[in-house]
Amino acid sequence: MATRKTSKSNALAGWAILNGRLIKSRQANISIFDKGYFFDFAVYSSIKVVQGKLFFPDYHIERLMESAEIIRLEHNFKKEDIKKWLELLTKKNKIIDALLRIVLIGDPAGALSAKLFIIKIAGLTFYPDQIYQQGVKVITYQSERRIPGAKTKDLLLSFLAFRKAHEQEAQEALLVDSQGNIREGTQSNFFAIKGGYLITPPKEIVLGGITKKIVLEVVKGFLEFKEEDIPLSKIKDYEEFFITSTTRNVMPVKQIDDVDVLSDFLKVREIQKRFKEYCQQVIS
Repeated sequence: MATRKTSKSNALAGWAILNGRLIKSRQANISIFDKGYFFDFAVYSSIKVVQGKLFFPDYHIERLMESAEIIRLEHNFKKEDIKKWLELLTKKNKIIDALLRIVLIGDPAGALSAKLFIIKIAGLTFYPDQIYQQGVKVITYQSERRIPGAKTKDLLLSFLAFRKAHEQEAQEALLVDSQGNIREGTQSNFFAIKGGYLITPPKEIVLGGITKKIVLEVVKGFLEFKEEDIPLSKIKDYEEFFITSTTRNVMPVKQIDDVDVLSDFLKVREIQKRFKEYCQQVIS
C-alpha cells in the first residue's frame, strides 16, 4: 500500500483553528480531564484539499452536523462559519494537497461549551495506478459499529479491524454484522455490482460517505441503484466489487478473504472514469 507520509514535526507545524480562532498547531490540544474527549463524545470529518481547493466542503460539514445531531451533541457552530474557517486555514497554511480534519467535541453535561478544532493531519495518499486497474485485497471482520449513521470518535473497533487487515497485507477490513451481511469498511463504503444494478447496504446501517454520495450521482444513466443486504456467504453471486472513501476514491476489490473476484472490472472502470470527470469539473 503506497502512501505519502507526513512526519509528526510537519503535522505540528503551521496553524490550526479552535472555535474559529487561529492558533499554532502545537496548541491544538485536549486535556486528559476533558469529559467530552474521555467519553468519545465527539464527531469528525476529514476533507481533502486538492490543488489548493477544498473537496466538497459543504457535504462534509452537513454530515458533521448530522452526526452531531444523531448523538445529541449540542453546539452553536454554523455551517457557513465552518466553511470560512476551512478556507482560512487552507490559505494560512498555504496548502496545495493535504487532508484536513474537523473534530467537534461536545460537553456531556449538556452545556453549550463544545469545542471545534480544524487541523491539517497529513499530505494526501497516492496509490499506484496498478491498484485502480487490478484491484485490492480486503478481509472481513465480524463486528459492526454501534451508531452507524454518525461519524463519531468511537474508533477502537475500526482500529482493531484495520490492524488485522494490515497484518494480512490487505487494503481494508469489511465489517460483517451478526446476520452475516457485509456492511462497510473501517474507512470506506462497500459496493457490489450484479447485472445492471449497483448495490450497497441499506443507508440505515452504514455511514453515508462523501465519495459514495458522488458515486450515486455519476452512475445515473449507467447503472440502476438499490439498497439491500450483501450476504458474505453469497459474494460469488456478484460480478464486481469496489470500495470508496475520501482518500481512496473508487477502488476495485479483487479478493475478499480467500475468495478471488474473477472480473476485468469493466463497470468499475466506467464508474472511475465518471467519478474522475465529475471531480475534475469541480476542481477546475
